[in-house]
Amino acid sequence: MRIEFGWSLDGASWADAASGGAAGQVRMGPRGLLGLLQTRLGLTRPAVDPALRVAQYLRLIEQCGEDGFWPARSFALDPWSTARQLLRWRDAAVEAGWRPGAGAEAGAEGADLPPRLAALAAVERGAVVGMLGTVDADGNPATLTPGAADDLAEVVAELEREETGWPLGIDRLVAAEDPASLPGLWPRLLTLLGEAGVVVTRAEDRDGARPEVVVVQCRDEWTAADVATRYLSAGPPEGLHLLATTDTAVLDAALHRRGLPAVGAVQGSTDRASHQVLGLYLDVATAPVDVHQLAALLDLRVLPAFEPEGDPVGLVPAPVRRALLRALASEPGVGGPAWRQALTRLEEREDAARVMVSAREIDRLVTDPLPADALVPEALSTRLGWLADRLRAVGHRDGDLRASLTQVQTLRQVLGMLDPTTPLSRRTLQQVIDACGGEGGSALARAEVAGWTVTTRPAQLSATGGTVLWWGPEADEVSPPMDWDRGEAAALTAGGAHLLEPEILASLRVEAGIAGLAGAETVIAVLPGRRLEDAARPSSLLARLETDAGRSEQDRLTPESLLDGDRWSLAGRSLEVRRPAEEHPSPDTSASRTTGNLTHLLPSRVSYSQLDTLIACPHHWVLQYALGIRPASVAALPTGPRMIGTLVHAVVETLVQERGRSLTPPSAERIGEVFDQLVPQLASELDLPGRAAERAEIRSRARRSLTELFGRTAAAGLQITGTETRFELPLELPLATGPHPVLLAGSRDVDALDAAGRPLILDLKWTSSLRRYADLFDSGDAIQLATYAWSLAQEEAGPAEPAEPAGVGYFLLRSGEFVAADPALDPHRRPPMDVDDAWQRMLASASEALDEIAAGQVRLGCRSLLDQAGLEADATYAKRRTAIGKAREAARGRGRVLVEDHCGIGDYAQLCGLIGDGR
Repeated sequence: MRIEFGWSLDGASWADAASGGAAGQVRMGPRGLLGLLQTRLGLTRPAVDPALRVAQYLRLIEQCGEDGFWPARSFALDPWSTARQLLRWRDAAVEAGWRPGAGAEAGAEGADLPPRLAALAAVERGAVVGMLGTVDADGNPATLTPGAADDLAEVVAELEREETGWPLGIDRLVAAEDPASLPGLWPRLLTLLGEAGVVVTRAEDRDGARPEVVVVQCRDEWTAADVATRYLSAGPPEGLHLLATTDTAVLDAALHRRGLPAVGAVQGSTDRASHQVLGLYLDVATAPVDVHQLAALLDLRVLPAFEPEGDPVGLVPAPVRRALLRALASEPGVGGPAWRQALTRLEEREDAARVMVSAREIDRLVTDPLPADALVPEALSTRLGWLADRLRAVGHRDGDLRASLTQVQTLRQVLGMLDPTTPLSRRTLQQVIDACGGEGGSALARAEVAGWTVTTRPAQLSATGGTVLWWGPEADEVSPPMDWDRGEAAALTAGGAHLLEPEILASLRVEAGIAGLAGAETVIAVLPGRRLEDAARPSSLLARLETDAGRSEQDRLTPESLLDGDRWSLAGRSLEVRRPAEEHPSPDTSASRTTGNLTHLLPSRVSYSQLDTLIACPHHWVLQYALGIRPASVAALPTGPRMIGTLVHAVVETLVQERGRSLTPPSAERIGEVFDQLVPQLASELDLPGRAAERAEIRSRARRSLTELFGRTAAAGLQITGTETRFELPLELPLATGPHPVLLAGSRDVDALDAAGRPLILDLKWTSSLRRYADLFDSGDAIQLATYAWSLAQEEAGPAEPAEPAGVGYFLLRSGEFVAADPALDPHRRPPMDVDDAWQRMLASASEALDEIAAGQVRLGCRSLLDQAGLEADATYAKRRTAIGKAREAARGRGRVLVEDHCGIGDYAQLCGLIGDGR
């Protein structure tokens, strides 16, 4: 076997065929050569996840105690990061050839060593390097799994043994660099190979002139990708080499647009979807439970559907996912009535035996979460059992899910190595999870066969002539060299290490790149100005090439300079280009969209919310209610004012149930207690870390507000007779085609009776607007109050004549104010609202909208208002308010009611064209 060895040639063995290499001739770097020698010497061992070695080293550090141990304070604050950094230093020292205590200056116990090396030596004295489950020559069990540095030291030690005599099967090794210029144990290793019969020689420098260098400086990745793809598509591929030293995701997209094969050199990342499962699962398992994270876990789809119309495969089975997400949408907390009812319905299914395994596990996960200050390894590992089983069940044929399963299994191994009595902090746990994950590949990393050779490192090139197109000539993504101070360098050298200055190590990579590019005639470097929103770091190799070619940054081309009329040219290749005509898209600004007959969309059951939406924007109503196009359950979780309003509504309901019809108001303390009881069920996100101030502010407001509600109603002699009173009543809508029967359903927030027995209905609102509901009441457009008054009148009407309309009003929960005609509640002395008039105008408006829909015309509420007022979509707030006021008066004059639509902040704004181009 003949080996072409280079310090930067790892990963290049595939290039042998492309470079015309014969059988038995390979190119490899340090990692490849080390692996080959381990195989030939019988020293191979199973690969071990780096996180396991960090966990082992962490336990070894714990044995060192705190007295005089240099990194003791850092270890106490951040044990995982400290152990990982110390292990990195230890491996770098071992790879350099350091043997603690080998030098006379170091002392037998390392007493004279610099603090950092003394700490490493202290840990090393307690370490037995070897695969776990094995013992050393003295019978001591192994405590630290070997890393790459230990592998190198072991191969050197084996070759140094005179009795080895193993046939290496290597005839000749041609080194790209002078062996003496390599760092650490590598010069010694190459010397030992020579003593073992391998002919070790230096590679000859390539003859010929330096290549011509052309650099195109672009503004960003997309501009650079356009330059590169144009060049690749401008001529035949003969003699063309593509060097991709930067992530090619953007370049691949541009290549596919032109029908060219992708490179597929997309960088790995710990942010891949498959690497998020474990962290998300443990976030949900730790108190306090974040319901939004829980919803994301429930909604997590891990595989596509097996059938065209089937459900995608989720981490949680589909029946459990749907049931629990509906419960969370009803009550954004766990353990409450909605959650328990969902579990009961799942138990009643025919396939309960299958789905309840997952349902019970999720229930246990969130109703008995792990305390954040008691994350002991054993408890964490136990919670991971169901996740491992589920991933194993659904992911046996999917590479990403197998990666997730491997991450879970690795984490359980790491947890098994840690001190079982020491709880982990949330930060440390996340660090361990990240360490176990490694880097996941991208779904976009799909290399495709091309007519040009492709490589990812300059040193891997073996071009003889031709052109190298260099994509992304930025600084190399390599780990920075280990930096030792003078005292440490002297101690390491005394301990057997062979160190090189960092700049010499950097020059090894640069010189290897120069040698790889030397055989090309032309090097075209396409340099993105910015990548991932950051300025591209300069490449020392590119700077060297430009200097050797007598060029500077001022000689770089720009994409614009490559155009000459209808011709695009770069380095001898050209394309005919066409400048497309300018287009000014004109979105559909009509107030209506017309289609065929839509009588099948007429409703049979409505609520006030439906009628309100129907009047405000029929288009919105058709999408949400008639066609059922709604945001996903995970996006519909109540939050913000909506969630807080539901919570405070429930506090009122609970207090009313406790008091009955008593006029004695509850104490502020009792209001706070009920608030605290209901937060985990209805607003659990307020218990998350960092929300304490917000929670306290909302609680304080609720106490003051509800004290005012119950105190003022009691002083006015009002008996609260019911809260959240459900109704479902028949109603006929007067459509143009005749009466259309529907069921009107809903619930009234608060029903009350005054001292004379007259009814009063209060609607509770959590809002920061002090004017909106007062304006609705004063203008007679409070159609929600009119709906509730009609429902109560229908329930109490006798056979002879309908009952007198009830009094109505609002109570603003956030500010603790009433909006009502009763002066005992509202001191503003408002006149009573004409609820009959508001009810009739609402029926007329809803019927008019349904008539239009039945005829095939779907009106856009927001656009209608703008068009009628002659306003653009970006009109100022003042102009909109003026237009709304005029439209409201016009609607009242026609016996209708105007409901203001806020489509621009809704879920359907882009569908109606208010945002974007509307197409």
